[in-house]
Amino acid sequence: MRLRQSFWLAGVAGLALPGIASAAIDAASGTADTIIVTGQRPANEGLAGTKTGTSLVETPQSISVITRDDLDARAVTNLNQALLYTAGITPDTRGANGENYDLFKLRGFDAPQYLDGLKIFSSPTGYAATQVDISRLDRIEVVKGPASVLYGASSPGGLIAMSSKLPGPAESFGSVEASYGSFNLFRLDGDSGGSLSPDGTIRYRVSGSINGADSQQNYGSRRRYTISPAVTFGAGTDTTVTLLGNYSHDPKNGNYGSVPLSGSVDPNPNGRISQKFNDGEPGLTDISRNQGSLTYLATHDFGNGWVVRANGRYQDVTAKIQAVYGTGLLSAEDTDQSLFGRASYRTKEHMKNYTFDNQLTGTVATGAISHQLLFGVDYQATHSTEAYGFGNATDIDVYNPVYGTTVLPAEIADYPSNGRYNVHQNQTGIYAQDQISFGDFRLTASGRYDWAKGHQLLTSNFGGGDDTKKDRKFTYRVGGLYAFDFGLSPYVSYSTSFQPQASTVTLANGSTGLADPSLGKQIEGGLKYQPPGTSILLTGAYFKIDQTNVVVSNPVTYIGTQSGKVRSEGYEFEAKVPLVKGLNATANFSHQKVRTIDSDNDPLSVGRPLIGVGKENAGLFADYTLQNGSLQGLGFGGGVRYVGGVYGGYIANATNTAARYVYTRSYTLFDASLSYDLSRVSERMRGVRVAVNAANLLNKRYVSSCYINGSQWCWYGQRRTVQGTIGFRW
Repeated sequence: MRLRQSFWLAGVAGLALPGIASAAIDAASGTADTIIVTGQRPANEGLAGTKTGTSLVETPQSISVITRDDLDARAVTNLNQALLYTAGITPDTRGANGENYDLFKLRGFDAPQYLDGLKIFSSPTGYAATQVDISRLDRIEVVKGPASVLYGASSPGGLIAMSSKLPGPAESFGSVEASYGSFNLFRLDGDSGGSLSPDGTIRYRVSGSINGADSQQNYGSRRRYTISPAVTFGAGTDTTVTLLGNYSHDPKNGNYGSVPLSGSVDPNPNGRISQKFNDGEPGLTDISRNQGSLTYLATHDFGNGWVVRANGRYQDVTAKIQAVYGTGLLSAEDTDQSLFGRASYRTKEHMKNYTFDNQLTGTVATGAISHQLLFGVDYQATHSTEAYGFGNATDIDVYNPVYGTTVLPAEIADYPSNGRYNVHQNQTGIYAQDQISFGDFRLTASGRYDWAKGHQLLTSNFGGGDDTKKDRKFTYRVGGLYAFDFGLSPYVSYSTSFQPQASTVTLANGSTGLADPSLGKQIEGGLKYQPPGTSILLTGAYFKIDQTNVVVSNPVTYIGTQSGKVRSEGYEFEAKVPLVKGLNATANFSHQKVRTIDSDNDPLSVGRPLIGVGKENAGLFADYTLQNGSLQGLGFGGGVRYVGGVYGGYIANATNTAARYVYTRSYTLFDASLSYDLSRVSERMRGVRVAVNAANLLNKRYVSSCYINGSQWCWYGQRRTVQGTIGFRW
């Protein structure tokens, strides 16, 4: 993945920070000591896995739910952080310097993202990628395993389904929060909503944020200005239409730099490279992004359990990047292993896309058997352009860096290697699903047929290509579950996926063209347990995923073929446990073996994982708020998280017959939180809350991942960050 991009915040009606906005979501004041929260989907119910709103304990698939309360308790500021306590996740695949993109692995694979049921797109060739600000979100669901049957092109590892904050039933509510912390981190978030009509059928909500921080590397910073207004017509009636807009301006997106393998994972006679080291050029780095979207969510209830939904979005993203970056390779002029090579690049990108999803759901009964039916048709199209240039740069001493020695070309066309991509992709799919209930037995059967088309035009000073690819694919899923009366639900499921690819490969006849879609299949079995009358949920699962048609690039010739086959096999455990009033705990553990099992084009990779994938992760986070006594309203919490060693690739010998395989070291980190409701001090401070959160409390130094494939890049993980928050809700 490469890098990716001006708005300004006009009139946010109250600004929302992590920690307090959760209780403001769809909230109305109750008694003097109570906040009543309404309109939220229960934490033990999922929408993304079936598109019908099914209890997690009755869904034959692994799904993790992260609520707004979870995000606030940990003062989460991006999606990567939100997923740190989720089983099956290898986090931070670009370390502390990749916060402008959400980069992680799910069950060993990249995972597409969806917002309000509609896909969020990224450029297939460049850096233009949407990033949803965490202040906009009400909920996150992690759907594990192939999900093409409901979503079309998707990863075999699963997907991330996010839900926006939308207008709720409260007459008036709002929150404003401000945070400040390490690395000059700041956030000013707001959230406000209520009724716009006397009968309450027209409701609105506006959320927004101004946030940023200095990067862990020297000379870098991030800035964002974002606003998301929404209005619902027909609230409380059989027909509702919600219009949701967003505009975000990221004038600065950090450095996105790396450090060499030598001096980070490997020893270097000069010692460890500083975590502050910047491999670029401070005066020449320019990384920015603009993103805007308009979404509609329409619903009509016919009665008798039949509902039609029509959702759609237009999205526009522009990105601009100019940077110098380290190659991680020792310079030819090096004499003491301190001088490393660098290169330069520049891109200018524009991506726009449309996506629509129309569904009809209803229930019928055939004797003792109940059917929850779903029929749908969706369409998505994206068009992206990228002008790029790659060039040289001066070497740099990583232990004594001297900047200002490189001059970059004035225009992209002046770079030694330059060109332009013009890519069109579209996909149409029809799908159907039947969720059958017969006594305590549940059977889910789904099927889908897709038509996909891709066109890629490349023009460059080294040649080009003009390729078109049409594909058709049927995907399906079947899953069975038995729900015992005492809360235990064993299940088994089988599902398939497909994913079009933008890579150019050598075909069987010797010519070149766009690759066929990669194909995935998974078998999963597990247990779910929810004690009757509680919201406790314990889950365990075994899975085995096979992916074929994987594009493999020969490390010597760089010619790509589709000879790759990957297998991901493992088991996961998760627990969401509200133990007593005021005490909540989340625990997870996963172990996975992800490996290449076939690759004629790159035999040295066989038996090894995919780059950026870890073997296991585990975590426990708990928080408790005192319910009585003189310290009533005092909350405190803490967490511990573990990530096993992550595979970074290999360094081959001169004849490419043997290799040294690179893995990062495993690491364990600790987090902590402390909060207090100031209404316990004075009635005049009702609704005011203060909090302090710390991540990597012990300030452990670690490398989160490496990419050893032609270059030798490694990324340090985030150092200790502490932030304080004060907020007010009404």
